[in-house]
Amino acid sequence: MFGKYDKKTFNEIKSQHNIMVLVGNGFDIALLNKYKTGKMKGKTSSYSDFYEYIKYYNLCDEKNILFKKMTEQMSYDSNWSDFELIINTLVLEGKIQQNKIEKSIDEFQNCFTRFLNDLVDADLLLKINSDVQEKELATQSLGHFLNDLESSCDIEFPSKTTYYDLYNFVFFNFNYTALLDNYLYLDKTQFDPHYWKNADRNFQFYPECGGSSGKNPTNWSSYLLTDIIHPHGIQEIPRSILFGIDMDVYDKGRSKEKRFVKSYWAQYDIKYQSYFDEAELFIIFGMSLSITDGWWLDQIFDTILSKNAELIIYKYKAEKEEDVKNIFIQSCIRHRDSRKEDIELVKRRIYVVSFEHNNTYFLGLEKKE
Repeated sequence: MFGKYDKKTFNEIKSQHNIMVLVGNGFDIALLNKYKTGKMKGKTSSYSDFYEYIKYYNLCDEKNILFKKMTEQMSYDSNWSDFELIINTLVLEGKIQQNKIEKSIDEFQNCFTRFLNDLVDADLLLKINSDVQEKELATQSLGHFLNDLESSCDIEFPSKTTYYDLYNFVFFNFNYTALLDNYLYLDKTQFDPHYWKNADRNFQFYPECGGSSGKNPTNWSSYLLTDIIHPHGIQEIPRSILFGIDMDVYDKGRSKEKRFVKSYWAQYDIKYQSYFDEAELFIIFGMSLSITDGWWLDQIFDTILSKNAELIIYKYKAEKEEDVKNIFIQSCIRHRDSRKEDIELVKRRIYVVSFEHNNTYFLGLEKKE
C-alpha cells in the first residue's frame, strides 16, 4: 500500500496525492534507441532484437515450442504481448503437455537474462546516468507532467492540488532492467530532501495543463516521494523473470493453468491490490495495453468507476484518442461486458497523450525549456 504521511513526517503537509504509474517496454526501447552505446550498440529490448539474438548465438533449442511459434510470428510486426499471447493460446488449447510449455518458458528465462546482460552494460548505464543527472530529467518528469496535456484538458487532478501537498509516486516497472530506476533516481544534483534553511519543502509541482512553458507558470512548493516496484522480476535474478498470462477464473489450489498465471506467482492480490484502493491518479507509459496484463487494467477500471480516479495514457504514435480508450477497455478482460454507461464513464476519465518523439515532459529524454 501507499505509505501514509502527516505532520510528524513533513512539517506543513496539507494533502497527499497518491500517483500510480505503470511503465512498459516502450520506455526501455526509447532509452536504448537514444543512447546507442555498449556491447550491443544499436539494439534494443524489442521482441525482434531478442529473437535475432537467440538465433544468432544459437541459444535456444529449435524444438522449443515457444521458439518455433516465435519464428512463425516473425513474418509480421510482433511485440512482447504477442509472445505472451502464444503462451495463452497454448495453455487454453491444451494440445501440448503443460510441463513442456513450462520447460520452454524456463529456457527463455535463461536466454533473456543473457540478452539483457549484454544489452544493458556499464557503458550504457553510465551514459544514461550522466545525461539524466545533467538535464534533471527525473524532477522535470515528476513536476511538469501535466504540461503534456492540452491546456483545454478537463482533467480534475490539478484542481485538487495546492501549496504544501505531498506527491507520492509509486512506479510499477514491468521491465526487468533497472533503466527506469536509473532515470528516476533522485540524485544530489536534482533533489535535496531539505533544500530550504527554515522550511522542509523539497519539490516544485506545476499544476497547469499545457501551461508550464509560460513566463510565470503556477507552481506549488511541495513534497515528493517516489518508489519503484518490479512485479515481474529483475534480470539479476533469472528465475524471478515472469512470462505468462492473465486468467479471470481458475482454481488456485488445483488447476494446472495456475503455473502460467502471472498474477498468481507475483501475488498481485496480496501485494498490490491496496495500491489501487488508495490511488488518485494513474499513468500508463510504454505499455501495449494487452489482455496479458488485464489484471492491472481491470483494477484501474474499477478504481475509476468506484473512486472517481483518473488515468493518463501515453501512447507512442497513437491511434486516435477514442481508439486508445477502446483498446484499454477491450483489454480489461473482466469488464468487457460491463454496462455501457459504466464504460462511457470510465472512458471520460481517461486522457491520452500521443507522441512521435520521446520529448514529453513525463519520462522524456530531452530537457524542456
